[in-house]
Amino acid sequence: MAMFRLWVAIGGLGLGVWAFRSGVNYYWWLAGIATLLFLYLVRKHQVLSTKREELKLNLYLIDTELQALEGNFSSYDNGLINTDIKHPYTYDLDIFGIGSVYQSLARTVTIGGASLLATRLSSLTLEISTITQRQQIVNELASIPDFLLNFRVAGLIVKEGPKDQERITKWLGAEDLFINNMLVKIMSLLMPTLSIVGIIWSFYIGGMCPWLIYVVLINWLLMGAFSKKVKTSIAQMGNCAMLIDKYTSLLMQVASTEFKNEWLKKSAADAAKNLEGINRFKKSAHLFENRSNGLTGPIMNTLFIFDFYCLLQLEGWRKDNKQALLSAMDNMIEMDVYISNAVYTFNNPQFKYPEITAPGTELRAINLRHPLLNQKNAVGNDVSMGKNEQFYLLTGANMTGKSTFIRTIGVSIVLANLGLPLPAQEISLPIFQLFTSMRITDSVQDDISYFRAELNRIKMIMDNVKSATLPYLILLDEPLRGTNSTDKQQGTRSIVETLLKYHSMGIIATHDTGLCDMEPSHPGKINNYYFESKVEAGGLSFDFKLKRGGSTSNNATILMRQMGIIE
Repeated sequence: MAMFRLWVAIGGLGLGVWAFRSGVNYYWWLAGIATLLFLYLVRKHQVLSTKREELKLNLYLIDTELQALEGNFSSYDNGLINTDIKHPYTYDLDIFGIGSVYQSLARTVTIGGASLLATRLSSLTLEISTITQRQQIVNELASIPDFLLNFRVAGLIVKEGPKDQERITKWLGAEDLFINNMLVKIMSLLMPTLSIVGIIWSFYIGGMCPWLIYVVLINWLLMGAFSKKVKTSIAQMGNCAMLIDKYTSLLMQVASTEFKNEWLKKSAADAAKNLEGINRFKKSAHLFENRSNGLTGPIMNTLFIFDFYCLLQLEGWRKDNKQALLSAMDNMIEMDVYISNAVYTFNNPQFKYPEITAPGTELRAINLRHPLLNQKNAVGNDVSMGKNEQFYLLTGANMTGKSTFIRTIGVSIVLANLGLPLPAQEISLPIFQLFTSMRITDSVQDDISYFRAELNRIKMIMDNVKSATLPYLILLDEPLRGTNSTDKQQGTRSIVETLLKYHSMGIIATHDTGLCDMEPSHPGKINNYYFESKVEAGGLSFDFKLKRGGSTSNNATILMRQMGIIE
């Protein structure tokens, strides 16, 4: 197509030269036809180039999904920028970072969508109806993979700058600089009219219209007088047209798809309703941007004060439609998050949607596995908490699976909150607030020792639990490890007994088997569970299965011998 276009251009130019030299009208007609054909081919070439880029994106997205199915998520954003070591649970549960929950979900194609996904992972909703609605939306979207792919291609085909959305949002809320100025409105009609009349008159008399120069001078004066406001508007608009191209493509994908869920149906109807108005804005925005290309802008402003025309069109549109555009963008951002979650769901068809129950009811799961582990090798465990016990006291030697089990519970609650299915045979989750203490970091800069940082974390948990109106799920991994064994045991015992007084339940993992005597002291409140390792001929083996009772195994010495650390 590119070569054909080139030869048509060469042929048209040759015909034009021949027509000029020979004066034969027939060649002028042929040159005109060649010019029209060339313009058609330019447009056709643009369409084909866009289609080629779309196909390349399709292949890329499918390839990255195939890699994800093999456990390689390196192509996706890891959300490391959202890391907050003081957050109630995201740092401990690896919600953000390399190999994180966020990276396993991140399929968003808008910057707003990426931000909203991070927000939803960081804040648990306390409404059963909200989670149920999310489940229904994700479930339907996961059943139409072509739509998921087309939406992502439409979002990625146009690049979005990090400040584009913020810029257009500010512009939509900015002050009108031209539409309320009567002089601008009058002159934007009068001066182009005088220029057109002057140009026609010039052709008629075969020379320059004598008063056309005055029109040009007045236009220059007007542009000079309003140059500051024009520059302000240009700065406010930025790369607005490209961003609108992106959202227009996303709206078209949604508007052309039939849905069953009420929220999805409303989104499609709103997208179809808003498309016409947004397309008008898109044309005006592109017109305003294109006037700065080459000599086009100076010539158009010299003769027609074209900037005035563009800015009047844009401000007029903003006055009547800004709320519709903001609403449409917000809707596509939320759709972007749902599609990201639906891709995850589509990739894991064997996962089950949890039943979401009222606060204070039983947390129950059969064969629950960690969502980020390779499901071919992941070991599942049964969990029942809140009916026969308030807290699990979890003991076991190193590497037996205590920390992974705790994270499995926490991550499952976070994912369920997004409306996602989980790797379990059956699962029922009540509404929870979540707080963890698993990965403590000291701070030289803030002059905070490890133990002080751990105490600060425990205090945060206690303060939240004491003032809570809804139950907290508390996940503690080896609390008070920064002190001696006797102090640690007494302190851990006090922490658990304090938590028992409040609206909370959870898991306390510890190496200290001396704490197992808390079960008979608190019947129906604390039960002992453990993971174990076995010494075999080849060394240690782990089954990663949760068992009732207290642990009696130790493996540190065996592991050090195996690694050659000690003899």
